[in-house]
Amino acid sequence: MSKKKNNKWLYKFSINKEVETEESTTSKNEKGEDVTITKTVTKEEPVFFGIKRPTRRLFDDGELFYGVTLSKGIKSGLLTKAQISKRYDNDGGILSEPDKEKYAELYLELFELENELQRAQLNLEKASESKKREELASIIEKMNEARIQIQDFENAQSNIFDQTAENRARNKTIMWWVLYLSCSTDEKGEAKSSFFGEGDYDAKLDSYDEKEENGDLHVIEAMRKLAYFISYWYNGQANDEEDFVKIDQALEEAESEGVETEEVETEEAESKTEEKPKAKDESKPKKGRKKKQSPVKAEAKAEEKAEEMTEAKEEAEEKTEENTAQPA
Repeated sequence: MSKKKNNKWLYKFSINKEVETEESTTSKNEKGEDVTITKTVTKEEPVFFGIKRPTRRLFDDGELFYGVTLSKGIKSGLLTKAQISKRYDNDGGILSEPDKEKYAELYLELFELENELQRAQLNLEKASESKKREELASIIEKMNEARIQIQDFENAQSNIFDQTAENRARNKTIMWWVLYLSCSTDEKGEAKSSFFGEGDYDAKLDSYDEKEENGDLHVIEAMRKLAYFISYWYNGQANDEEDFVKIDQALEEAESEGVETEEVETEEAESKTEEKPKAKDESKPKKGRKKKQSPVKAEAKAEEKAEEMTEAKEEAEEKTEENTAQPA
């Protein structure tokens, strides 16, 4: 008989909390008397958390929150992606003609360097290791320089679309889900309470701020992980326990390598101290709501960037085809 699947949770995890306990040891002194020595030691104990599986009603509430937040943003004067795109289209596009040419040249240069690298690998098969490393390293260095310039080019263009009404509504909705899906559990995975308390959105947000300001390390770590996991779920990149386990492992590996992960942009983050999907080094944790974006925002931004840069890329590819099609 198959085991019934537990649909109560999207994911459960634990975080170690440092606690101080007293330990006593008894020994005999020189006179044969019992002597008890008590000392305080620090131990780690696991604290358990869970991301509950949302109900249909909660999905409806989340969609309503997004729609209302989007409407408020537009009424406050934020432009939508479509409006920004139309404005730039009327002005001849996001990129000026010189920029489009430079962008196309960079792609052509990268294309030619990739071909050069392949030819070099074939031609240097019988060469010494030192010569092979030297020549290949030179080509790879040029390729990396071209990629960096292309990335800088694209990042500069994608910044234009950071402050759209949709982007703001999306970030606030991710926070909404963090507040409503996060739970404290016991060791067996039974829900003890909502991690951010009961009440409406504002009450839960006040609880979020209070926890953040109190600065308990295991609580801050839990909030960071909850935001990280729920961001992935919201963007459709984590749908079952196996997905969350992989994300958790990747997060642990990134931390062990000193890579800082991004956090969800929260309620009061009206302006940005910009990061990019690698390290939003908005540096050390600060009190108050953070302006950091969700780790998944990296993927969302990549999609937006791809959309907004389509015209320039097409021109770059066309120019590449024209150059490669010409007889040598």
